[in-house]
Amino acid sequence: MRVVTAAEMRDLDSRAIGEAGMPGVVLMENAGRAVASVLTRRFGGLVGTRVHVACGTGNNGGDGFVVARLLALGGARVAVSLAGDAERVRGEARVHLSLLHAAGAERVDVVGDADLYVDALLGTGSRGAPREPHASAIRRMNASGRPIVAVDIPSGVDADTGAIEGDAVDATVTVTFAFPKLGMFIAPGAARVGDLVVDHIGFAWTSLGADASAEWFQAEDAHALLVPRRRDAHKGDFGHVLICGGSDGMSGAPTMAARSALRAGAGLVTVAAPRTAQRVVAARLEEAMTMALPEERGALSAAAIEPLRRAAVRCDALCVGPGGSRQPGASDAMLGLLVGADIPAVVDADALNALAARPDALRGRKASTVLTPHPGECGRLLGTDAAGVQSDRVSAARRCAGRYGAVVVLKGSHTLVCDGRGPANRERTVSINTTGNPGMATAGSGDSLTGIVGAFLAGGMDAWDAARLGAHVHGRAGDLAASVLGERAMVAGDIIDQVSAALRDLEGQG
Repeated sequence: MRVVTAAEMRDLDSRAIGEAGMPGVVLMENAGRAVASVLTRRFGGLVGTRVHVACGTGNNGGDGFVVARLLALGGARVAVSLAGDAERVRGEARVHLSLLHAAGAERVDVVGDADLYVDALLGTGSRGAPREPHASAIRRMNASGRPIVAVDIPSGVDADTGAIEGDAVDATVTVTFAFPKLGMFIAPGAARVGDLVVDHIGFAWTSLGADASAEWFQAEDAHALLVPRRRDAHKGDFGHVLICGGSDGMSGAPTMAARSALRAGAGLVTVAAPRTAQRVVAARLEEAMTMALPEERGALSAAAIEPLRRAAVRCDALCVGPGGSRQPGASDAMLGLLVGADIPAVVDADALNALAARPDALRGRKASTVLTPHPGECGRLLGTDAAGVQSDRVSAARRCAGRYGAVVVLKGSHTLVCDGRGPANRERTVSINTTGNPGMATAGSGDSLTGIVGAFLAGGMDAWDAARLGAHVHGRAGDLAASVLGERAMVAGDIIDQVSAALRDLEGQG
């Protein structure tokens, strides 16, 4: 599903009204009706229920006037407060304010006690900290402990960046119109959205033909990428993954990547590790093959480059970096493999650190590359730090993808995937993943993602699709693990154990 910025939504609104002839007053009526419908479905019959609708003087308030009118006509005890001078209400909002007077809703000066609140104070065009009287209204709703349904976006959340500069509504449900807004998926604003409901409010927005600069990748998208296996298939049809990594004391990382790749459907997996680590990896893995490589001080040495390149000729995808060490010889070996092997690759962990030190190392690489940094690694790739990345995750993902000409999976809450291949002057589409939970913030979780993406690449999937699907499956497996164990006690192995269930569920979506 497409995700839009505030400016893109304003343009779409204008085109729907001006080009397609959809009356603005009807769009506002449909928006309010959508919110009223969600309220009724979510909270049951509202006859006699005290509902307070907090409205601003703009179009968001106009949507709120419609909600108040419809709920009052349905038997709810509705109170409406207006944050600002009624003389400032204009256009379609003015029409619906006039209609409200005859519906039986009570006009009050401030937000009071209620069983349920509707936030229609500030819309997607609002920026910065809410001023009075909006700020007081937000605080009163939040302090009530009662459910709050936000109209289009929680007031106080920046629709483009997710920033919160002052007070912001902590919504139970957000009903947004046409498409989700980008800031709804970016911290800290994402935590204020609650359950997200998208309503098209009676217009076919996709008919306007605008390109998407961001998308929300969902279960139906994942299902569409999972092609059923042929009945006469054999292991060679599903690809051979070569995992390069491991070092003294870090044998678990390539082991977990291998287990994940096998669970995600790879036909064959080989782990290439320094001799010391290879013995440990071989003892832990029954279904995967292993390969012992030259080492120096417990890590890969530069002498491993040639045997790695020879092994890669027999493989279909690489996973480079898990547990690989920052020693110079290991960096040389990992980057040497990436440069010399003409097959798709996932680059993670210490291979990313090696790349950050030599940002031109992949220049001229013909095969697709997927980078899977966490914010700290992304910061090093961009010459900044984790805080700089987290302050604008979308921009960071786009810049990183463009700089390295790769598909970038920026890990974290609502993992972002961005495709940096293609012309440098085009807007790079960002795919937003919403599976996953805080329990996945545990050692080895990233290694499991690397293996999953590697398996999809080895099976012949394009890097963009493999990265989006991999992030979704990884998060879905984490959600399944959390449903059994809770978030606090989860470890990476629990995520890996649920990959098969995640894939089975997605394959059954159709």
